[in-house]
Amino acid sequence: MKPTLTSSIPGLAEFPARFDKIPTGDGWVEGRRKLDGAEGLWRIDDRLYDLTNFLNKHPGGSEWLTITKGTDITELFQSHHLTDKAEKLLPKFYIRDAVEPRPIPLTFDKNGFYKKFKERAVIALKDVDFHRPAFKSNLLADSLAIATLILCVITAMTESRLGLIIAGNMMAFTVIAAHNYFHMRDNFRMYYFDMCLMSSREWRITHAMSHHMYPNTIWDFEIMSLEPLLQYLPKIPATISRKISWLYSPIIYFVVFHSQGVKRYVEVFLVRQKFEFRDIVPFIIPTVMFYVTGNLSITVKYWMLIIAVASFVFHAIGLNGAHHHPEIFHDGDHPRNDLDWGLLELDTVRDRDVIDNNYFFNLTQYGHHSLHHLMPTVDHGYLHLCVPALTETCREFGINMVNFSPLELIKGQFRQLRRVKPRKNYL
Repeated sequence: MKPTLTSSIPGLAEFPARFDKIPTGDGWVEGRRKLDGAEGLWRIDDRLYDLTNFLNKHPGGSEWLTITKGTDITELFQSHHLTDKAEKLLPKFYIRDAVEPRPIPLTFDKNGFYKKFKERAVIALKDVDFHRPAFKSNLLADSLAIATLILCVITAMTESRLGLIIAGNMMAFTVIAAHNYFHMRDNFRMYYFDMCLMSSREWRITHAMSHHMYPNTIWDFEIMSLEPLLQYLPKIPATISRKISWLYSPIIYFVVFHSQGVKRYVEVFLVRQKFEFRDIVPFIIPTVMFYVTGNLSITVKYWMLIIAVASFVFHAIGLNGAHHHPEIFHDGDHPRNDLDWGLLELDTVRDRDVIDNNYFFNLTQYGHHSLHHLMPTVDHGYLHLCVPALTETCREFGINMVNFSPLELIKGQFRQLRRVKPRKNYL
C-alpha cells in the first residue's frame, strides 16, 4: 500500500511523488505531469497551450518551458509575468480547454490580493528595467564569486583553518546571491550557484517551481527532501526526529552540498545522460587550486572542507531565515478561507528588518522575502521599491504583516521541528 499525505488546504491534491525513494527535481516534475491534466502540453488555468514553437523565442530562455512541458504552469505564469504582455500572446498558442479539474485550488482573482498587489508593484517599478538585474547586484555577485575563488586558492596554499572558514562563508554568500539569478531569464551569473556542487537546473525546479509556488505545503520539495530527518509539517508525527532533530540538524547542514553533489552526478551520467556547461562549473575552483599548489591531496582536502563550511552556512541561513516558526503556516495548520495564491505566500514567510535594511544582507541572506516570493523574477535590488505597494495592499485586505528578528526565527525553527499541534487562527 502506497503512503499518502492529505493537505489541510481544501482541494490541494495528494502528491505521491513526495514519497519517491530518492527525491529529485525531475521526479517532482514527473509527479506533476501525472496530476495536472496538461495532456503533454502547457496548462494555464483551465486551458491547454502548445508552446513548442515558442521555446526558442521565450524571453526567459527555453529551459523554463522545456522543463515544465506537460504540467500546469498557472502559478509560474502569474508570478513570473508582472505585466500583461505574456497574457496577450497566449491566444496564439491555445489548443483546447482542459478536461480534468486543476489539482491546485489557489486562485488569481482579478479583485483578489495578488492581482491588486501586482498592479501596484508594476507602477512602483515603472522607472527601472525590472526585467534585468540591477548594476549593484551584478557588482556584488561578481565580487563575491571572485573573492571566493581567490580565498579558496589562498586556503589551499596556506592550509589555513581560518582561511577555509572565511572561504566557506564567502562561497555560501555567493551561492545565495546566485539564487537571485536563476529565478530570472537565462544568464551566466546563475551558474555561480553551481560552484557549491548543487545544480542550478535542479534548483530551478525544486526551489523556483516547487518551493516558491507552494511553500510549506505537501507539494514543497524543500520540505519533502529533508524528511524523515527533519519534519516541519505538524501533521506528521515522527516521534524520534521531533525530539532530537534539534540536536543533529546542524550536522546535516554540513553534508548537504556533498550529498547533493553525489546525487547530481549520478543523475547526470546514469539518468539524464546529458552533460551541460553548468556541470563543469563546480570543478573550476579545485582546478585552479591544484594549478597553484600542484598538490592533489591538499586541493581535494581543502576543497571538501570549504564545501562543508559553505553547506553549513547556506543551510543555517536558509532554514532559519524566513519559513519555519510555529506562528508561520505549515500544511496541517488551518488555512485561510481565501485561497488567493499571494496570501498563501505571505502566510508562509516572515521578513526581518535587520536583513532587509542592508543590501549586502538582502542579497546574501534572502532579504525582502515576502516580496521575493510574490515577485521571484524581480532582482533584489528593486524589491524595496515595492514595499509601499505591499503595505497598501495588506492594509486593503486586512493583512497584518509582522516581522521577526533573525534570532526569533532561529529559535522558532527549532520549535517548529517539535510542533505537532495544528494552528487554527488563520481567517
